[in-house]
Amino acid sequence: MNANGVASEIRWVYRPPRNRRSPESNLSGAPVFGVSAADEAGLVDVILTDGTRLTAPAGDVVAEPC
Repeated sequence: MNANGVASEIRWVYRPPRNRRSPESNLSGAPVFGVSAADEAGLVDVILTDGTRLTAPAGDVVAEPC
């Protein structure tokens, strides 16, 4: 945090909605290494820092303070 109490660094994480049941739900909170551009349906290819690859709605990748 900086002097104003605002986070000075962020990290990108995979955070699907809690109400959506999917095999990837257990990956919620995992740090993201890379994301592709969104396709016509709004889906992105996500690569997590552990090497896991998945396809998800772009809104499932969010910035969180470190």
